[in-house]
Amino acid sequence: MKRVALVSSVLLLAVGAAQAGPMTLADTVTDTANSASDPTPTSWFLPPAIPPGYTPPWYRYANQDWGWNHAVSYLPDPSPCGSGVFSFVSGSLTVHAWGVNDDDPTLIYGDGVLLGSLLPQPPGFGNDWTTTTFLLSPAFLQSHLADGLLNVWMDIDSTLVGSGVILDWGHLIVDYQWDWECPAIPAPATIGLAGVGAGLVGWFKRRRYI
Repeated sequence: MKRVALVSSVLLLAVGAAQAGPMTLADTVTDTANSASDPTPTSWFLPPAIPPGYTPPWYRYANQDWGWNHAVSYLPDPSPCGSGVFSFVSGSLTVHAWGVNDDDPTLIYGDGVLLGSLLPQPPGFGNDWTTTTFLLSPAFLQSHLADGLLNVWMDIDSTLVGSGVILDWGHLIVDYQWDWECPAIPAPATIGLAGVGAGLVGWFKRRRYI
């Protein structure tokens, strides 16, 4: 009986090794919009060779609102059995701007949803660059980024004070993952071992009655 029990234990270990547990594949996609990828008149990002200033058309006022698009693509279902479940983890939209004043908020919308206002420059003489990051929740991403496209719109000088703003670039980051668990498929070596084990069990039983 000891020999039979030993063979059974080996078989159980071999079968257990062939089973695969839950798997997760995490990935990140990004897209940067600037003058190179979105030339005028599609958008009005400041070209790299031009310094910021009050020069049109880059410095724009309340009646010169404009927007741009971010496009990302996701990895297809990586599960070998086609059972992958896609989900968003987190995301962010970052905008680099010049000349934003605190008395005339410049509002940023994503697919028509207000994300917030651009960070104003520090108080003092002259204009400066600021970087504003808007966090995008998984629920927002599911509703607006499932198609891989985000339309961004900017409402310049929303209180009509009279100042303008320059944009340098916009950067979108999307973190997502695929989760799956496929049924265990014994490897060929495991199947062979199982056959050998069954034969040994039968052999031991026959010897027992001889």
